[in-house]
Amino acid sequence: MRMAARALTLAMAACLAIPASAIAQEGTAPTGDAPPAVPTPANGAQRYTGTDFARFAPRTALDMVEKIPGFLIVTGTNGGDRGLGQATQNVLIDGERVASKTTDARTALSRITAAQVAYIDIVDGASLNVPGLTGQVANVVLVAGSSANGGGFSTTIRWQPEWRRRLESNWLNGEISTTGKLGGTNLTLSLKNEATRKGHWGPEQVYDGTGALLFTRDEFGAYDGDRPRLSAALSRTTANGNKWNFNAGAQIQYLTEAVDSVSTRPVGGLVTERYRFKEEERNFDIGGDYELGFGKGRLKLITLYRFEHSPTVSTFVIDRNVAGRNGDRFKQAADESESILRGEYSWRTAGGTDWQVAVEGAYNTLDVDAEFASLQADGSFLPIVFGGEQTKVEEKRGEASLTWGRSLASNLTAQLNLAAEYSELTSSGPGGLTRSFIRPKGKLAFAWKVGEKTTINWHIQRRVDQLNFYDFASSVDVANSQGNEGNGQLVPPVVNRTELEFVQDMGRWGNASVAFAYAYAQDLVDQIPLSPTTEGRGNLPPANLYRISSKATLLLDPLGWKGARINSDITWRRNRVRDPLTGLWRDQSFGQDYVVDLSLRHDIPGSNLAWGAGYFDERYAPGLRLDAIEKEYTVGPFVTAYIEHKDVAGFTVKLSYRNLAGMKDGFDRTVFVDRRDSPIAFSESRRRSFGQYFQLTVTGTI
Repeated sequence: MRMAARALTLAMAACLAIPASAIAQEGTAPTGDAPPAVPTPANGAQRYTGTDFARFAPRTALDMVEKIPGFLIVTGTNGGDRGLGQATQNVLIDGERVASKTTDARTALSRITAAQVAYIDIVDGASLNVPGLTGQVANVVLVAGSSANGGGFSTTIRWQPEWRRRLESNWLNGEISTTGKLGGTNLTLSLKNEATRKGHWGPEQVYDGTGALLFTRDEFGAYDGDRPRLSAALSRTTANGNKWNFNAGAQIQYLTEAVDSVSTRPVGGLVTERYRFKEEERNFDIGGDYELGFGKGRLKLITLYRFEHSPTVSTFVIDRNVAGRNGDRFKQAADESESILRGEYSWRTAGGTDWQVAVEGAYNTLDVDAEFASLQADGSFLPIVFGGEQTKVEEKRGEASLTWGRSLASNLTAQLNLAAEYSELTSSGPGGLTRSFIRPKGKLAFAWKVGEKTTINWHIQRRVDQLNFYDFASSVDVANSQGNEGNGQLVPPVVNRTELEFVQDMGRWGNASVAFAYAYAQDLVDQIPLSPTTEGRGNLPPANLYRISSKATLLLDPLGWKGARINSDITWRRNRVRDPLTGLWRDQSFGQDYVVDLSLRHDIPGSNLAWGAGYFDERYAPGLRLDAIEKEYTVGPFVTAYIEHKDVAGFTVKLSYRNLAGMKDGFDRTVFVDRRDSPIAFSESRRRSFGQYFQLTVTGTI
């Protein structure tokens, strides 16, 4: 704690000190060489250059994109989906999507220094020849031929320690990456650790079926994680215009969870409960792409191989003064692999029409060995047959698509994507069999520039989602005495979706957008009865999904508050599904109801100081098992405040004080005698606090 206090003292002193050499006038261009001439924007793009971000003193491309009014980065890496498929992120770098399974847009941007950025265009996705993109897209264009510092290597550093009461301090969260040129080859090396040290504590009340209090548990939970990843990326554009990229990475994930509770019960006396979870994952990936001129267009070949070994073990042990000790253990070792080969051929006709033909093949596997065991009197665990000891899932998947895009008028662009996928699924677990699917899919999108500052985006889409291979395998939740039987009958969900978005550029006031979406979903995956006595993951009848969302940035300069802005991101959802037990309409288990994310930032003119605050609140629908209703929620919003200094020995230093409103984690569970249409057996309700805490963020380039 002395080290934490000393670090906090130094950070606050740095944030409050304003040395004369660090004063930067608002509107002054970043230091360094004069920026190159910027060409005129095309396709109605809204262009931002270095001078637009000068008052923020950005260190990286991420700092710049995050300050664009009304624009929010859509994260994701396709890591949750098998295959590469179409673009899923609304960021391009030099017109190319971030086609990686392990690097999302935020990470890629954080490794590009601000000096490398020539300009950033905000364009309509339908106007680009990049399948999958709709709405606002940021195209980050780099200075031609530049490396991180113009010729040598530049190193970007981000360090984000946290200090929390009653928990271990988190000193190891951060990333260091270096970028430069070796001959004519661009090289990026990165070491990143997404470290977490989280926890909470508080009471849990347990009630009988009539609602009478039985006893109260005093609980403490701690959740730690270290995810160090070492990666390398090479890229080069040859003299004839051909391009190649090579990426490789390896990672260790060490995750632990520990929950301890103590209670005094009318029957049983003093009872202590201990839950432990551990995962030691090892994974690596290697891939690359090569693009060359071919005929009248460009041919791009992409390949990727990824492997992951994930052993986990969870134990739950109860000690009673009267009845002694009992407990359970669930162990699982899972090996996942993915092999992808994709080809894309793109060309533009003399009339200005963009075409792309893409073909992709993938082979995916999951191999699970599991063991469920019961604690014995001598302290050992005796395995118990539960029917899910071994499961293997294999998928052979192919996809072909044709994309067409062009301007239909000076203010109207369209993109049409037609695709189909073939999948052969083989599972050896419970109910395992071999099946094949052929699913058509596609997307039609329009971007209409109604006026100089108003754009309407609309699309209609048929999307084929992917199954979680772990749903084919049986599992046991030892802490709650619940189990899921594997289901070999699962089929991929299909979502037929349409969205209408209005985007308004408010000039010196900022930018705002609102979107309305509806989807008719078939075969969504949720808890279903698999037999009269078992349950697991399965497909639901057709469902209706609704969403209204809004993103906005309000600049307060016109009101006289120079350098201040308010950002908002608000979403409301209703995912209505048929309950497989009762047949009645209800919300999808653990579906998001709403999220409200508001922030205020003030960059004090004529100084390197900024300060701000944030407000975050979200709600999720209850999760329904066949014998229980579980509701996870928060009590109160998450409120933060921070102060930032943009030049402390060349680094940006931000000190945040988090959870000012004292948000708590809540969880309610109602368990029924048999199924949810039977009497209540018992219920439990808990509130766990995690208090206020400090977070320091240090970013910079050297």
